[in-house]
Amino acid sequence: MALMFALGVALTLIAPLLRRYHMASAALAGGAFINLARTFIALIHPDARTGQAAIECNRRFYLIVLAVELPVFTFALISSRYLMYAFWLVRVAHLICTLWLSAVLVSLEFFWHW
Repeated sequence: MALMFALGVALTLIAPLLRRYHMASAALAGGAFINLARTFIALIHPDARTGQAAIECNRRFYLIVLAVELPVFTFALISSRYLMYAFWLVRVAHLICTLWLSAVLVSLEFFWHW
């Protein structure tokens, strides 16, 4: 799961560099799609080793991620064809979501003592 998240972050960061090749919107949509796929997998197959309270907390968290990433994916696909200026709006929204997810991941990994 962490590898999928890292790949989504990498695609988000290199998306503006691909504007010269007209692949920026595709890279941004790919990063959002990877995060959506990770979210769907986690919602469908929760980790059975955690308790019921942790599963419910993760489900609420993944629903927030789904609510943010689905519009980003949709607008990234639209910006590739019709609304070229929407790319930067979508990129900023996805970057904010990615930074938020990174902060949560770092805080859980390094500062949360099990």
